[in-house]
Amino acid sequence: MATLARNALDALPPYGCADVHGDWRKAVASYPQKVVVLDDDPTGVQTVHDVYVYTDWKAESLTRAFEAPEKMFFVLTNSRGMDAAETRKAHEEIARNLLAASRKTGRDFLVVSRSDSTLRGHYPLETETLRGVLEAEGGMRLDGEILMPFFAQGGRYTLDNVHYVAMGDRLVPAGETEFAKDRTFSYAASDLRAWIAEKTGGAYPAENVTTVSVAELRGGDLAAVTEKLRRLTDFNKVVVNAADDRDAERFVTALAPLLAEGKRFVYRSAAALARALGGVEDRAPLARSEL
Repeated sequence: MATLARNALDALPPYGCADVHGDWRKAVASYPQKVVVLDDDPTGVQTVHDVYVYTDWKAESLTRAFEAPEKMFFVLTNSRGMDAAETRKAHEEIARNLLAASRKTGRDFLVVSRSDSTLRGHYPLETETLRGVLEAEGGMRLDGEILMPFFAQGGRYTLDNVHYVAMGDRLVPAGETEFAKDRTFSYAASDLRAWIAEKTGGAYPAENVTTVSVAELRGGDLAAVTEKLRRLTDFNKVVVNAADDRDAERFVTALAPLLAEGKRFVYRSAAALARALGGVEDRAPLARSEL
């Protein structure tokens, strides 16, 4: 796949809506679920602030998190450093304890599996494990899985379903970078549809993956995106393209009506989608005086 010049981002379509940020704020306020972010590495909180991070997943800790007024909290699993058996056990425990905390507090929730923006991690093991417990023991029906590895601050962009890593003034397809040669989490595909097929051993073929383009997110009407998500069933996959944090906000705006209706998804993403789902406002890095 072709390497792009970084200025290709400048040629993307403009936003066709008047108030991206205001629409997103209203959308976040419209759904009641607590947003639970399972972070497989300590770097996942780098785009959020004023958010609790739990370093264990005991039922008591998760119950306190559900009782807190904040819309979102993180659980640091460090599972990227675990082997497959360890991460499966951890995610089974987390799912069971989330169900217990939800029942005790009467608060519904959604789960974001926050992982690496260069596609390294225990996928699909972690989200499949969560699905298995939540459906079998929680009576949930998970309609689909949403994948969005975009992370602007790290120079990771998804365009025309291909995931890129910025290197200097170039955007290099992720499958052609050193990240794809990771000894534990190697992969070949850069097109996320093919990557899903590769990682799932063909269980979810590339041609069956639903996609959301940057142009769709930046258009004036998000109804088509919402309808794509509404049609999703049987844990089928959605690839979300993005090149700006506002694209993540637009996606959440399209998703929000379905969350309010009770449609359920699991999310595999980098940091940008977690921030947008949790309604965390962007802010500049801390100044020396604040530190």
